[in-house]
Amino acid sequence: MHNIKSVLVQDPFVKFYPEPHKYYDLKRKKYVARSVSDVIKKTDYVSKSMEKAAARGTKIHEAVQIWCETKDKTLALAYAKDYAHWVKHLINYHMWDTWECVANELRMIDRKRDIAGSCDVILQHKKTGSLCLADFKTQEIYVKKNHSLQMGGYVSLLNQNYPSIELWGCRVIYITPDGVKTQEYSAQECMYDYEEARSLYFNKQLKF
Repeated sequence: MHNIKSVLVQDPFVKFYPEPHKYYDLKRKKYVARSVSDVIKKTDYVSKSMEKAAARGTKIHEAVQIWCETKDKTLALAYAKDYAHWVKHLINYHMWDTWECVANELRMIDRKRDIAGSCDVILQHKKTGSLCLADFKTQEIYVKKNHSLQMGGYVSLLNQNYPSIELWGCRVIYITPDGVKTQEYSAQECMYDYEEARSLYFNKQLKF
């Protein structure tokens, strides 16, 4: 699909408010009841280290988004401030030789189930045109984790909002002070895992 950017147009009725971390649906004039993170999370506990990691992740994500959208390396690194060397690792990563960003921070809603989420980036292979849904993770020290449920949530939302899109796969991109590593997932398997978790989530809701 050559004109993918004309397909992956942001839904103008979705707004995201970072402070309450809530999505607002302008079409229905109400906040979306839950996010993908709410559906898959196992605990509400938030430690100080988790808060610090979240703040770091937000800063790096925003700097990476600036670079993906503008390709202005200087601006992105200036915005990243204390995390500039983290972002520099990503900008210099060999992945960009074969892949390019075609959508950033794609906000989507499952209006039937009242679930929203934001995909960090959609990548397109420069030669084949294949599409990959990707998510950036920041870590002080690289530790491989299983993010299939989160990726599956985004795949599910993408399928509902952009049914003509066919994904080659999913990728988690770990950004650390020492470099970048990636982890590949099957889009279909991720979606099946997420849909099972989503069913369990709603079954629990019905019990209360």
